[in-house]
Amino acid sequence: MKTIGRISVLLVFLVLCAWTVNTESNDDENLQTTFEVYSVHELEVKSNIDLKEFETYVLEEIAPIYNKMEGQHFSLVKGDRGMRTNKYAVVLTFDSLDDRNRIYPPSGELVGDFGSDAIWEKLDSMLDKGMGQAHTDYVTVSN
Repeated sequence: MKTIGRISVLLVFLVLCAWTVNTESNDDENLQTTFEVYSVHELEVKSNIDLKEFETYVLEEIAPIYNKMEGQHFSLVKGDRGMRTNKYAVVLTFDSLDDRNRIYPPSGELVGDFGSDAIWEKLDSMLDKGMGQAHTDYVTVSN
């Protein structure tokens, strides 16, 4: 039953995030972009960590690392309803499977600049469960 609840929450979230508005349209019309791959990483923040401090750190230090890589987009999300209410996740979206595989090759090696060890050590000190420990990549089947 727990698994069904998680899947339901993820599916609702993915449907809501499936379309993004491009505000930099040359003809002042809103263009829509569909992402092909979603990588959902569940996070568990330690109970003694200030949540605003955590959010600020992730948005100022971690998000820019991911967002500078072409074809990848970073979002920090927080559960609003369901099994993970008030729990955090990172959703990485990719324009294509090729982008995902270029940044994260099947071999498992990291390609690109993922920042200093100190940045990741601080993030790890805030989390009981971090990036990559509980994640699933979803490929768009239909819109």
